[in-house]
Amino acid sequence: MAEAYERGRPSWPAQALDLPAAALQLGSADAVLDLGAGTGKLTRLLVERFDRVLSVEPDPEMRSLIPREAEVMAGTAEEIPVPDRSVTAIFCGESFHWFEWPQAIAEIARVLDPGGGLVLMWNRPSGGRLHSAEWPPRVGELLNRLGDPSPPEHRYESYAWRDALARSPFGPLRSAVVPNGGEIDRETLIARISSWSPIASRPEPERTAFVAELAAELTEPTYPATLETHVYWTRLA
Repeated sequence: MAEAYERGRPSWPAQALDLPAAALQLGSADAVLDLGAGTGKLTRLLVERFDRVLSVEPDPEMRSLIPREAEVMAGTAEEIPVPDRSVTAIFCGESFHWFEWPQAIAEIARVLDPGGGLVLMWNRPSGGRLHSAEWPPRVGELLNRLGDPSPPEHRYESYAWRDALARSPFGPLRSAVVPNGGEIDRETLIARISSWSPIASRPEPERTAFVAELAAELTEPTYPATLETHVYWTRLA
């Protein structure tokens, strides 16, 4: 699934990085960490802005695709393989909702400089999966029919991750919604949807059948990308 993730998952709009970087007063000389980096979608943008970027990802196939301009390491949010107070900010793109928050928040606080920043980012379909303008209504119905096997609290929509931060050493969250539009070709859209955890986590025969059903509904060569990037930031109190 690493290749589908790399092909299908969208990148991040510049404003989604510029807003928290300005608010947290981050400069190019600051060391930053991409936590739960996946295939390095966010890492690629961070290395353009910062002189030192660390990228931590547990999955070896995902990790092999992260650009080597960063310091790439195996690790998890619950056991971050860097020393205390070694980075100025931590970025989490599409990852924070998966963490075991009591352990992860303690680890994040450990490796941050005093007053260090935490930036959380998610790309979301405008209108949600059921009513997104990115695909025909029938695709939304297929996705809505598909249950999510992940625990309810470990989903972005639950906001349980936000409640966990409210009981942490971090200050109040600030947030913004940034358009992340454009155009997406059919094969990339299929790869994007098939990389989502409710589909990717299914047994191979079931996943293959669902993707075939999905592909039959996507008949146009291109589709509008109407994503929104939801970005949150805070710092150690």
